[in-house]
Amino acid sequence: MKIISGGVTAPKGFKANGLYCGIKKSKNNDLALIYSEVPCAAAGVFTANKVHASCVEINQEHLKDGKAQAIIANSGNANCMTGKSGFENSRRMASVAARALGLKDSDVCVASTGVIGHSLPIEKISDAVPALAKGLSSGGSKNAARGIMTTDTTMKEVAVEFMIGTSRVRMGAIAKGAGMIHPQMELSKHATMLCFVTTDAAIAPKALRESLDAATQKSFNMITIDGDMSTNDMVLVLGNGKAQNKTIAPNSKEAGVFAEALESILLRLAQMMVRDAEGATKFVTVRVNNAKSSEDARIAARAVASSTLVKCALFGSDPNWGRIAAAVGHSGASVDPWKIKIFLGKFLVSKDGGAVVNKPGVLDRELKKKDIAITLDLGLGSHSATAYTCDLSTNYVKLNSAYHT
Repeated sequence: MKIISGGVTAPKGFKANGLYCGIKKSKNNDLALIYSEVPCAAAGVFTANKVHASCVEINQEHLKDGKAQAIIANSGNANCMTGKSGFENSRRMASVAARALGLKDSDVCVASTGVIGHSLPIEKISDAVPALAKGLSSGGSKNAARGIMTTDTTMKEVAVEFMIGTSRVRMGAIAKGAGMIHPQMELSKHATMLCFVTTDAAIAPKALRESLDAATQKSFNMITIDGDMSTNDMVLVLGNGKAQNKTIAPNSKEAGVFAEALESILLRLAQMMVRDAEGATKFVTVRVNNAKSSEDARIAARAVASSTLVKCALFGSDPNWGRIAAAVGHSGASVDPWKIKIFLGKFLVSKDGGAVVNKPGVLDRELKKKDIAITLDLGLGSHSATAYTCDLSTNYVKLNSAYHT
């Protein structure tokens, strides 16, 4: 597998575009469209938040047949908690895009991201869709990527090329997310994280759903920025078969290759989100080893990554490993404090239920690095998991204290 350029338009048969339609005060792109020349196998995972945007429910309806051909998304307005009109506006957003592309409404997925509780300016979107569709191009991925950004400071785009049997297959994606990030996405229900993936692989809808679920669990569902789950989180994948490979069947060797490529893309984008986190100064990898079960490893890693006290200590370069121990202790994972080993970088700081003395200053220097590793050995089994997080800075508080205004 190799990294290539092109984002969501790298695979054959996909076009994209993005433009400013009048939602954002900044006048940056706030509307994006991704389109396949032919119908696609499609799958999505969505936020598990019980308070969720209308686009989440509408996409679940549209994906029941495992097919779609386009995605339209706006930024600057989440269209969440906006009553019945919010559902009407999401449906209209899909409908106007469908008309412009000559598709059925049900073949268009829709997404929104931004401030919650404000009515979506649907007329501005409707008026802009003809130009949005007319400007679709095989080089439009970056315009689309900019169209879904909110507090992001960097555009998030990636594409790869790999082999399925004797066929060369491409996969590309764009994503956004820098705050309100603590995804927990599921196949059935699953500032916000959005990710749109395209591939020219021919793949059965069931195989696509299974690959997406597995890849999400090891990528987006293992990051946290601020511990707050968004109302609009989603990952959508479209596969149009233009690579002309033999259709990938569930549980096949080819499905494993495809799932590995998808996981690689999603993990790369998930890490981009953490590195671009609102106010963040450090990127932190939390690794849990030798847990009693895979679920224990996951919840332990995420508990440490989510701890406000741990994140504050990281911002202050304070090697306060006691906060790490406390976080894993209340995570719900099986834990024996006498068996836990805690490492900050390469330095062992706790074992046998107590502290390990290190040379003066070495831990302070370790915590001042921009990339920090926290490792916990639970000593109870053979399972592991990795979570990704950042520090919690004064700039994060400042930004989010005035986000609405």
